[in-house]
Amino acid sequence: MIDDLKRFTVDVTSALAFGEDPNTLEKERGLIREHLTQLLPMLMFRLNAPFAYWHYIRFARDRRFDRAMIEVHRYVRALMMRTRERMRADAVSMEQDSAPRNLLEAMLALQDAPGSAITDDTVAANVLTLLVAGEDTTATSIAWALRFLGTDDALQARVAAHARAVLGGASVCASYQAARDLDLCEAVCTEATRLHPIAPYVSFEPLEDVCLQGVRLPKGAKLFFLNRPPMMDAANFSDPSRYDPDRWLHNDAPDAVHASRAYMQFGAGPRVCPGRHLASVEMRLVISMLMANFSARIAMNAADITEVCAFATRPSAMPMRLALRDVAIV
Repeated sequence: MIDDLKRFTVDVTSALAFGEDPNTLEKERGLIREHLTQLLPMLMFRLNAPFAYWHYIRFARDRRFDRAMIEVHRYVRALMMRTRERMRADAVSMEQDSAPRNLLEAMLALQDAPGSAITDDTVAANVLTLLVAGEDTTATSIAWALRFLGTDDALQARVAAHARAVLGGASVCASYQAARDLDLCEAVCTEATRLHPIAPYVSFEPLEDVCLQGVRLPKGAKLFFLNRPPMMDAANFSDPSRYDPDRWLHNDAPDAVHASRAYMQFGAGPRVCPGRHLASVEMRLVISMLMANFSARIAMNAADITEVCAFATRPSAMPMRLALRDVAIV
C-alpha cells in the first residue's frame, strides 16, 4: 500500500500545484519509482553520516543518488518550460483568464513581474520541495492509519458507514464541500501519526545569540526538538498511549486533556507546512474511498510492523488485502 499511496500523492500534488498529472498510479516505471523514492532516504543517511564523505569519494549509492537528482531536476525544468509555453499561448489567444491557475503558474508570473529577483533556480527549488515533500509525508500518514483500521473491525465499520453517508452512491468524494464532512477520515490519520509521528523531530538554528528559559543558545547552534514526547505526555493528551480518533472530533469530556498545540506534525508559526491543508484533503479522499468501497485487512502480523526513519518515519511494511464491499456504486 505504501508504494501506491506515494504514487497517488505525487499525482495529486503535481495536478493541483503544477497543472500536470504524471499518472504514476498506472505506470510501472516513472519518476516516482525510479528517482523520487531515492531522495529522502539518502538525505536521511547523509544527515546521520559522521562526516560528509561524498565530497571526497562516491560509492554506488551516491552515484545512484546523483543520477536520480539529475533526472528529477531535468523533469522539473521541462515542467517549467511547458508551463511557460502554455501561459504564453493563453496570453496570445486571450481564451483563458490571466490569473494563475496553479502554484507553478503563480511562481512563474511572480518571477516575470517587473523588478522581481526570483530566478529559475528559486522556482525549480520550490517545485522540487513540493514534489519530494508531497510524496512521502501524506502517503505515510495514510499508511499508518491503515495499520489501525486494518486490525479494528468495529472502527473500520464505523469509518465505512461515515464515508458512505457522505459519498452516497458515488465511489469517490466528488466535491470539496463533501470532503469537508469527512472529519472522521482525517481523524484516523491524525491520531495514527500522533502515535507514529512521520516527522520525528524538527531542527532549528538561531540567527543570533538567544537565551531560552535560562538556556544560552549561541548563534549557529544546531537544535533538534523531538516531536514524540509531547504527543505522548498525559499532560497534553488523556490516556496518551491509546489510539482514539475521537479525541480529534470532540473534547466535551470534563476530565479530557487535549492540547492540540502539542501535535507538531506540520510544524507551527511562520514556517508551518504550506501543504497541510492539501494533506488533509488527500487523507479524507483516500480513507473515504477505501473504507466506503473495500474491507481491508493487514496481510501480516501487525505487531511485526516497525518504524523506519528515512527522513519521514514510515512503516517497515503495510501489505493489505482489500475485498469489495457489497454496495451500489454509481
